[in-house]
Amino acid sequence: MVRQALVIGDVHGMIHHLEQLLQQWSRGNEQLIFVGDYIDRGIDSRQTLLLVHELTILKGAIALRGNHEEMLIDFLHNPRDYWTQYYLNSGNTTVADLLDMKVEEVSSESGELYQREILSTYPWLLPWLEQLPYYTEFGEFIIVHAGVDLEIEDWRDSGSDIFTWTRDEFLTAQNNTGKQIIFGHTPTITMQPEGGLYQSADGKLGIDGGAVYNLALIGLRITPDAISEVISITI
Repeated sequence: MVRQALVIGDVHGMIHHLEQLLQQWSRGNEQLIFVGDYIDRGIDSRQTLLLVHELTILKGAIALRGNHEEMLIDFLHNPRDYWTQYYLNSGNTTVADLLDMKVEEVSSESGELYQREILSTYPWLLPWLEQLPYYTEFGEFIIVHAGVDLEIEDWRDSGSDIFTWTRDEFLTAQNNTGKQIIFGHTPTITMQPEGGLYQSADGKLGIDGGAVYNLALIGLRITPDAISEVISITI
């Protein structure tokens, strides 16, 4: 069993932050785990996707599904119904990167055209996205993109919307899972003025450092029962 893991917060296309953080990954003896949101808003979603995909295929990294991956999946399945939502949530930046366009050239009304081009150019992308898990566990830690439903008997029965989108309901509920919960999705600057790693009294650990807002990409090094190091990448 791997005795250490490096958990990486929301990247959102900030490829240079990710590359710098990965320099501190102990590849031989450390499980790499991403909490989701690899795409949208940042400077290079395409290269970020390619890198995370490569790490999962060749290095056994665990890449969880975030709400932005969920929106991309919906769009690639049904652009007629989901392109507007994805476009308004900065999906235009990812489409521009994938199709070598300028962001301002991406139209809010051409979803079906972009969908066909992306599926043709990246035939691996949708199948890979669809197999991304919603959560993983590492020792005494639950790792998830947005959070879990803390009002039900077994948090594993949380629905996909909870795993990828929840915010206030998760943050205000009492964590009685018996484990610490590492999550992204909610920038920690919105929970504490100084940003950085967020730690609640009941064991919630927020690691969306807001890299895409020129703050930090957070890496959390853990053993099965403790945090061993917090890494913060600012460029």
